[in-house]
Amino acid sequence: MAKENSSKTNPGASSVLGFHHVCLVVSDMERSLALYRDTLGLSVYIDTVIPDAQQALFAQKTLDDIFRVHGAKSRMVMLASPSGAKIELQQPQTPSVQTIGRKALGYGLAGIAELAFGVTDIENWFERIRTAGYETQTEYVWSVGGGRLKSFLFYDADGNMMQLCEEFDVSASA
Repeated sequence: MAKENSSKTNPGASSVLGFHHVCLVVSDMERSLALYRDTLGLSVYIDTVIPDAQQALFAQKTLDDIFRVHGAKSRMVMLASPSGAKIELQQPQTPSVQTIGRKALGYGLAGIAELAFGVTDIENWFERIRTAGYETQTEYVWSVGGGRLKSFLFYDADGNMMQLCEEFDVSASA
């Protein structure tokens, strides 16, 4: 049985404030930055190797504990959209990255199936993604909810499914 929401019964209780960021482990940082920074236009605000020399971001023990390996080391890049959506890219050197392939990613297995970004001008994004050489799940932009949302899916360099979505207020045109 689920517990009652403690923020309702205790106004001073802690609560979830919102989505903070998502982390993707990548096999090739430069190839991944070609998508997230260069194609999608996200801004890099941290690009460092962790643990860093000053251990300002991560101390070696903390990183070892998080990665569950002695001598953990990784290149970490944090990116953000103009609206504040954040994505963390990690390319570990220790442990080494093993790709699992697209068959292990998607809707048939438990876990994160896709990462979706809200955009404007979805048709332009579709052409931009295809021109940049990324494989799309369909050959077209599709619509759901009576035209409330237009979207398409594509794959990043490591086979992760990405989605771009544009929402429309169909009640305004009725």
